[in-house]
Amino acid sequence: MFGFIEGTVQHVGDRSAIIAAGGLGYPITLVPKILASLTNIQGPVKLFVYSKMNPREGTFDYYGFTKPDDLELFKALISVSGLGPKTAMQVLSTVEPRHLKEAVAAEDPQALRKISGLGTKTCQRLVVELAGKLDYIETTGSDLGRLDEEASALEALMALGYTQTQAKDALHDVGDAADLSDRVRKALQRLGKK
Repeated sequence: MFGFIEGTVQHVGDRSAIIAAGGLGYPITLVPKILASLTNIQGPVKLFVYSKMNPREGTFDYYGFTKPDDLELFKALISVSGLGPKTAMQVLSTVEPRHLKEAVAAEDPQALRKISGLGTKTCQRLVVELAGKLDYIETTGSDLGRLDEEASALEALMALGYTQTQAKDALHDVGDAADLSDRVRKALQRLGKK
């Protein structure tokens, strides 16, 4: 259909935003990080879009990304057998691209299962079918051990009643810390101030 859409943000919901372009409003499904960034934008935004026909409703579903590389990663994910666009968005909402590449390179489906909530067989298919397809993703400063630690910190905060988005944002804000408990403690302090 089209490769990108450029327009103004009309509404931001839980999973999608409506972007006005050319006199029309396009509902575009986005990951939580992008949705959060759109709430403060006043001018035009540009999103790279994947469109898929929804035969049941006779409409198109749109999935948007701020970078072409993220769109390419989405396309790689939906090329995995049994993985549809909604599951691919769940993966991208949960896993940083560099961590996904590390898990695939290390042939470690368990790392993916722990943080994305996917079944064992789907994680195994991800590792096998994405092998060699993620070479363009930058992994400088990334290691698989951090992936498990990040997942544990996220789970700890969510167990305390915070949403996945709140927990991820707080962990991102506190950056790296000496150990897992220190990161969780600092994230809790940050969440307590909001």
